[in-house]
Amino acid sequence: MEKEIQYSEIELFENINRDDLDKLLLCIRSFKKKFKKDETIYMEADQIAYVGIVLSGSVHMIKTDIWGNSSLFTFYKPGELFGESFAVQKDISSSVLFTAAESTTVLFLAASNIIHSCPNTCSFHAQIATNLFHLLGTKNQKFIDKIEILSKGSIREKLLAYISHLSLEQNSRYVVSPLSRLALAEYLSVNRSAMIRELSKMRDEGIIDFDKNYFFVKESD
Repeated sequence: MEKEIQYSEIELFENINRDDLDKLLLCIRSFKKKFKKDETIYMEADQIAYVGIVLSGSVHMIKTDIWGNSSLFTFYKPGELFGESFAVQKDISSSVLFTAAESTTVLFLAASNIIHSCPNTCSFHAQIATNLFHLLGTKNQKFIDKIEILSKGSIREKLLAYISHLSLEQNSRYVVSPLSRLALAEYLSVNRSAMIRELSKMRDEGIIDFDKNYFFVKESD
């Protein structure tokens, strides 16, 4: 299994020192759990009381329509938070499915203990609440990015927009996609075979090169 991310690398714990973090994790009733590939983390009807942080592996958020068709809404990499949008609401169940896309370890934190101050009014408790607020803004940007990608008219335009976002995020023309070909097709809401054909055309035209989940964005002449 992939090595777990260090707590110091998790944005939710930013500006909290290690000694305080140990106390905080106890205060907010945290626990770790491992999941096998394709194992369900949260069902659509579940009341989510704990937010999750991916420590290793990856988590997919799946949306299913009334006819039973499933699509990949978004995905979470190590260090990223998931489920908080449902956990901070009152009497709201999840309307999506969260699954482990591979062997995955998740750190769970009681949402109510994050958003409500403890009796000791610890300074580090206030810090995690502040961090959560900032992360919600970051997550909104992620959803905006997907809306921008899906707004493109053709498969090629969607692929280019997706790869462009990866290039900007990773600050490199050599980028790695966290999604398999099947997952990428679901994420872009396109036919997998048609997407693969378009990737091959783009490679033949000298726009990109790729190997499995690695892409190289070529410079235009």
